[in-house]
This record gives sequence, C-alpha cells and structure tokens, in this order.
Amino acid sequence: MNILPGEGAGAERNLRESPMTFGGWRPDASRLSLALAVVLAACLGCTSPAGRVEQSGSHVLSAYEEKAAAPAAEKPAAPGARAPLPATAGNTQADAAPADAARANLPDGFLAPLGNQGGRVPLALEDCLRRALANNLTIQIARFNPAIAETGIVQAEAIFDPSYFMNNAAGRSHEETGSFIFGANTLSQRQWAFSTGVRSLLPTGASIGLEQDWTYLQTNSVFVSPDPQWATSLPVSVRQPLLKGAGFEVNKAPIVLARLERNVSLADFKTRLMDTLLDVERTYWQLVAAQRSVDAVSDALKAARENLRVVQRRFEEGKDKRVIVSLAESAVTSREADLIAARLTLAQTSDRLKRLMNDPELPLKEPAILRATESPVAEPVPVTMLTLQQGMLAAIKFRPELQQADERLAQFGVRENVARHERLPRMDLVGQYGLTGLNRTGSQLDWALHRQFGTEFYEWQAGVEFEVPLGNRTAVAAYQRAKLLREQALKVREDTEQQVLLDVSSAVRNLAAFEEGVLATRAARRSAEQTLKDMEAYVGAGTALQKDLLDSQRDLADAIVREILAMTGYMTGLATLERAKGTLLDYNNIRLLDEGKPSAPPAASPAAPQEP
Repeated sequence: MNILPGEGAGAERNLRESPMTFGGWRPDASRLSLALAVVLAACLGCTSPAGRVEQSGSHVLSAYEEKAAAPAAEKPAAPGARAPLPATAGNTQADAAPADAARANLPDGFLAPLGNQGGRVPLALEDCLRRALANNLTIQIARFNPAIAETGIVQAEAIFDPSYFMNNAAGRSHEETGSFIFGANTLSQRQWAFSTGVRSLLPTGASIGLEQDWTYLQTNSVFVSPDPQWATSLPVSVRQPLLKGAGFEVNKAPIVLARLERNVSLADFKTRLMDTLLDVERTYWQLVAAQRSVDAVSDALKAARENLRVVQRRFEEGKDKRVIVSLAESAVTSREADLIAARLTLAQTSDRLKRLMNDPELPLKEPAILRATESPVAEPVPVTMLTLQQGMLAAIKFRPELQQADERLAQFGVRENVARHERLPRMDLVGQYGLTGLNRTGSQLDWALHRQFGTEFYEWQAGVEFEVPLGNRTAVAAYQRAKLLREQALKVREDTEQQVLLDVSSAVRNLAAFEEGVLATRAARRSAEQTLKDMEAYVGAGTALQKDLLDSQRDLADAIVREILAMTGYMTGLATLERAKGTLLDYNNIRLLDEGKPSAPPAASPAAPQEP
C-alpha cells in the first residue's frame, strides 16, 4: 500500500496505540527538496540534444532548391552538354503523403500546364524531369530513408538525456524474534520509503545522480528512538570510468555512427535519384526516336502508295507488267506492317515514360500518347582523351557510390576504435556525498528536512573499483572481427572505385561510338536521298526498273530510322556519361539541400587505428 505524506497517514495508529501525527507540518522544507531535484533535471535537460527531436525530418526530406540561390560545385564540362533546368523542386515534409507533399511545396511555375493536341500531349524533356521529381514513386519512396536515418541520430543522442525517477514503497512486518537485541519478543514495524531525483550519463562516460530520500519508521522496539521517526538523505553520486568506457570518442561513437548512416542514406537517395532521372531521359529520347520512326515509315508508306498508283495506271495503259504491280502492292503492305510496329513502339514508349513520371494528370489508364517536342543536337561534340580524364576525376569526386563506400569505411573505423577500447579492464572512480537528517522531537518530517539542509550531518565515500575478465576473449574476438570487417570494407571501396572508373570508360567509349554513328548514318541517309532522287529520274527515263525504285524508298526509310536512333543514342550517351561521373543532378541543375552538410567529425576518420 502506498502512503503519501499528509494523505491518509493520520488515520494510521502505531502498534502501542499512540497516534502518529505530523504536528506543525510545514511543507516548505519538503517542497524545497523536491524543487531542487526538479531544477537539476531541468538544468541537465538544457544541455541535452533533445531539441533535435522537433527538427528531425524537417530538412532531410528536402529534394531541391533554386540553383541561383546556391550554385553547385564545379564539375568538368560534358561534351555537348545541354542547358540545365532553370527550376528545381521544393521541400517535402516527412509526414506528408509523398506525391501530394511534393506537389504542394513546389514553387510556382514548376510544372507547365499540359496541352492535348489531337490525343497527343506535347512535353519537353525539362517537363518530364520535373514531373518525375514531383511524382516518381521510386524517388518518393527513397526520400524517406534520410529522415528515417535522422531519427537514428536523435536516438543516439538521447543516451545523454537526463532521466527523472521516483520510487514509493510501503510495508509492514510482524515477526517473532529470538534475541533481546531486537527490543521486543515480537517485532512489529511499519515502514514507508519515498525517493525522487535525477540521473544522467555524460559524454565523458561518467554517470551522475542526485536523489532525495524520505523514510518513515514506526516500531515496537524499545531500542528505537524517537518512535515513530522520519529520516531523510540527499546523496549526490558520481561514477567516472578511467579505462574502459572513458572518453568522448567512445561514448559519442553511437552518434558518429548514426550520422554516418544518415550520410550513407543520403548517398543512396542520390543514387536512386540519378538512376531515375537517367531512365526518364533515356525513355524520352526513345520516344523521340519512336516518333521519328513513325514519321519516316509514314512517309515511306505514302511514297509506296503513290508508286502503286503510278504502276497501276501504267499497267492499265499496258506500259508495265503485272509483276510490277505485285511488287508495288507488296511494298505497300510491308510499309503498313512497319507502321503498325512503329506505332506500337511509340505507344509502349509513351506508357513507360508515363510510368516513370507517375503524374496524376497523365495516368496510364488514359489513351493519350505523349509527344516529345525536343530534337537531338544537330552536330555532336567530338569526344577526346580529355573527356575521359575529366570524367574519371569527376567520378572519383562526385559518385555517390564512392561517397557511400567512404562513409561505410568510416563506420567500420569507428567500430574498430570502440572494439579496441573495449579490451581494456574496467576501473571506475566512484564517489558519493550526502546530507542526512533525523527528527528528534516526534513524527515531524519537516524537522528531519531542516536538519538535513543544515549540513551538520553528512556522509561521504570515495574509491576505485577494478575488474578485468580473465582471458578477455570476448573483447579480443570482437576487436579482431571489427578489424577484419574494416579491412574488408577497404577492399569493397577499392572494388567500387574500379567499377566507377569502368563505368566512365564505358560511357565515354559509347559516346564516341554514338558520335561516329551519327556522322556515319547521316552520310548514309544523304546518300540514300540522292540515290532515291537519281532512281526516280532513271525510272522516269526508262533506264531503271521499278523494283530498284522500291528498294531505294525502303533504303531511305531505313537510313532515316538508323540516323535518328544514332542521334537519340548520342543524347542518351551524354546523360549516361554524366551519371557515370556522378554529376547528373548538377547537369540538370538539381541540388539536395542536405548535400552541403558536414559528413562526420574527425573521430569518424577511416584511417587505420594504431595498435596500443
């Protein structure tokens, strides 16, 4: 049963039927003791990092801001780089619905109004990228991870938050005694104990506590005086590790690890963001190629139908044979089949782009086909050895995969330092100082508190506690494991760097091949145009067969398709090179708001720790 001072205790009687009173009760002293504990808790709370809880997630889920406000880091120029996006997305709150929050916080004019021209919705590449930034589900899902990692920092910092405690217990005993030293043949006692205070862990590893204790005792023992009595104490205790568990580096290691994990999450988000934007740009240029293919095949079909009309007329006039008409009809049906296939490719590519943008205004269930309004560059920029060298330098600096590997390596370095420290024996410096008080004139708690704060009666103790596990195999094995994991992380980082360099090399080689392909297919298309023009003249003069004209028309259509595929491949190659360098976001004028934050304190350095 819990008994609170001044509530219900007056109805209790001692075992000798003498009333237990609180005569002259003055609450000021007891309240002063309780207020002291509360004030200490408030002071410790002022030095804690608990304020981060309110800020967690408020800025981590930001996506993008205006480039003019804070320009991104310089990067090597890409060959043929197109103009970056003039606007970027706004902030997103962690507790908002991804798509709705993103669209609600976008600056005015971020998304251009849609049009519909005969069932075709015209879109520029910039519009597609912006709509993907605002609505793509892969981006919206990945952008939660940094905020989730941010809560880990708050959790790690919370270990230094002070805690308030309060204990309240009451008891009664009635037992037979076998010795006169108890002062009664049958010892009966009533006890009530109440304690409250605060305790906290400091970054040095020290644990401190302040506690106010009140104890009430009522007994039938003749050796206890006064009876009943109140006893109070106000102890302050400190325990400071000197070896194991001592120091800022070890005790703040969870915070450092949490911050590094947040940086890993940001790098992963950046990777997913760039991959998604690259998919959007690649699909957009595939849409351009599909449109041009439809146009080229449509033109070829018109030419084939016109040619069929001519040969049918000549056949009716007896100037051509039936086989010529059959060849012309076969050409028409072939072009019709090619047009059906080209239109299917166009519709499928449009749907893939819709899926990537995930724009509510462009749902997949709607039959509207997207129409790309941009054209590839007319003249590709030559790819040189400098392009490769600059690309590799930029990739080492900007690729988020390398940044992620560096953060992981730093994490393993911190864990190795902690594991090395854990091999030390435990030696703690402990100390306690407390004020005590006891009532001397009856059952008055305020008198006991008065004597306590008079500082006349006190107790203190200090000492050193030492402990070492024999063999210490657990700590030694943990250190060896941490050391091996860090060495493994070094190899992973090296492997990642090699893969990054390979990505850049492949992107540059592909871009050079697309550049040469554009020039070659353009020359082939011009040659096919001239061939068709000459063949039309030859057929009109009767010096060439109608079949040669049909072949020339088909060759021209194929040459046009190959040229547009090479041109759009070159445009995709530009974006792929930027992705390989890790600068695709800067290329499109997009910057993460958290990108400028410091990575980790010096304690997180991935440098190998020295053996003690």
